[in-house]
Amino acid sequence: MRYAHTTSAPAAHADATAHSEPYPAIYRNLMSTSLLGTVYRVGDDADAISQAVEATLEDRSTYRLYRSIVLAMAGQRGEEREQLQQRVESHPDDGASKVALALTLLFEGDPDWRHWIDNVLATSTDQPVRQAAQGVLHFLGRAFRTTVH
Repeated sequence: MRYAHTTSAPAAHADATAHSEPYPAIYRNLMSTSLLGTVYRVGDDADAISQAVEATLEDRSTYRLYRSIVLAMAGQRGEEREQLQQRVESHPDDGASKVALALTLLFEGDPDWRHWIDNVLATSTDQPVRQAAQGVLHFLGRAFRTTVH
C-alpha cells in the first residue's frame, strides 16, 4: 500500500477527485526514527529505514526534502550536496530539491544558497515549496522584498 502526503493522481479505477490519506502512526514513527538516526549519525540504520519508508510513498519529495535538511544539519553534506545538484540539473522544475540544495549550501556557508531560494520564489508554482523558501528567508531574518522595475 502506498501513502501520499498530498493529493495523489487518481488510479485508473479511482474517482477523479482522489483524496490523500494521512500517514499511519507507524510511518510517522519510522520517518521520525530515520530522521533522528541521521542527526545522531547512525547512518546505516537511518538509510535502511529511510529507503523502506520511501519505497511506500507515492510522493517522496517532501520526505526527501526533510531528509536533506536533516543531513545538512547533521554535517553530512558532501554526498547529499552532489546528489541534490545532480537532481536539480536533471529536473530543473524540482523546487523541493532546490530548497534542500539551498539549505545544504547555507549550512556549508556557501553564499550561492540565496540563488536557489530566489530561483524557487521566481519560478515555482508549488505553494508548499514556495512557503519553504520563504520560511528560510524569514528564519534568517531576511524579509523577502519585491523589486519594482
